[in-house]
Amino acid sequence: MLAAAAMMAPDGGDTAAVAAMSGAPETPPTLPDLPSEGFKANLSLMLLQPDDVELQDWIIGSVADSLLQRRYSAGEDRRTVEVEPGDTLAALLMEQGAETEDANAAVDALADSFDPRTLRAGQPITLVFDDVDDGRHLTSVALEPSVTASLTARRATDGSFVAELVEADVETHAKAVAGVIRSSLYGDASDLGVPDRIIANAIKALSHKVDFQRDLEEGDAYAMVYDVHTLADGRLVGTGDLLMARIVVDGKTVEMFRFEDADGVVDYYDRSGISARRVLMRTPIDGARVSSTFGMRHHPIRGYNRMHKGVDFAAPTGTPIYAAGDGTIELLGTRSGYGKYIRIRHSGTLSTAYAHMSRYADLDQGDRVRQGQVIGYVGQTGDATGPHLHYEVLIDGAQVNPLSVDLPTGHEIAGRDRAAFGAEVARIDALLQDSGSPAAIAFAFPPPGRKPLDPTLDTAEVPPGLEPE
Repeated sequence: MLAAAAMMAPDGGDTAAVAAMSGAPETPPTLPDLPSEGFKANLSLMLLQPDDVELQDWIIGSVADSLLQRRYSAGEDRRTVEVEPGDTLAALLMEQGAETEDANAAVDALADSFDPRTLRAGQPITLVFDDVDDGRHLTSVALEPSVTASLTARRATDGSFVAELVEADVETHAKAVAGVIRSSLYGDASDLGVPDRIIANAIKALSHKVDFQRDLEEGDAYAMVYDVHTLADGRLVGTGDLLMARIVVDGKTVEMFRFEDADGVVDYYDRSGISARRVLMRTPIDGARVSSTFGMRHHPIRGYNRMHKGVDFAAPTGTPIYAAGDGTIELLGTRSGYGKYIRIRHSGTLSTAYAHMSRYADLDQGDRVRQGQVIGYVGQTGDATGPHLHYEVLIDGAQVNPLSVDLPTGHEIAGRDRAAFGAEVARIDALLQDSGSPAAIAFAFPPPGRKPLDPTLDTAEVPPGLEPE
């Protein structure tokens, strides 16, 4: 049985509230002969006065089935759908019920600010339809082409679509992070939420004075300050520049501050304003270990002792290799036992060489490269038993030990830039003092001559004498 109530509206319309449905009988009974204008009123009386139960069941079940089968209700229909793999925007709109002409017009309007080919699987699209007497019309399409923008195409009175792009206000502020090395700088900083790009930049900035393959130990402390971009509600939408990187190795503090001078040149400097950038990076690769040093060794392939005129860094195939300094590529190609090989001339007397690459970056012989620029990727071409970078430093054409060669650093900040640099250092120091727990700051800033705290200690407590000033 189906229990229902039907009510007449003042304008002659009706609404039906269905409490329970059992469906209409398969064979409809004979309906009474009723005047058309009084049918709704008499139907209402029939439903309220159950003289013919079978007739009521059939009428109410039919009305309920009709209501359930109706796909859209009158008025506005707003829905949000997710893009499926392989979807096009126009096809998605038509699948949701838009007419072909409306779908194409909406896509054309959006295309002025958004390339429909960049649609991503899982991307939400909000659609609004309007059910009117002459049919169903698409009235708006809204999406977010990026985390900082919203784009809406709305139907105009003439049936065309007009798009509106709204850019959200993005706020930039500095974030400070401090911690202790327990496994690796990369792994520990990642655990604190520091983005990979910021960690890589910190390693590059510090690598002029720190050998990350040999110097870093468990218990050493680090700190980073970098810009983050957020929306007004606090949502993170991106990261900016690394402003400062600091590491404390065996009680010695090495720190670098980003500074842009009056001429627009950006570099990293120590606290005294001297550029940290040496002519050459100590290690032209991230996250590798030294597998063979400079000097005599038993050759693993040729089977006899011979001079190893470089340093080998073991790393997975495909690991990026960086130019150790600014210069010009004077050799690029396969060279006997070196395999895929690049040599960069940095000055009239200084060159570096990189061997056993799996492939090169998009470079040609004669191209200029900047320090830290990717020039190729680790491999094991040529005489190699496993993937690694063979790295050489040459002075007047003769190989020297890359790990011990002493090369000058860059310039010193002077003149009108000196005061601006001092103000930037003071700002970074204040940010660090205002961030994190006292224990984290004490880890990152041990007093002069003291080693960092024992990493096994409870970081919630700071031993006497190590409180930050």
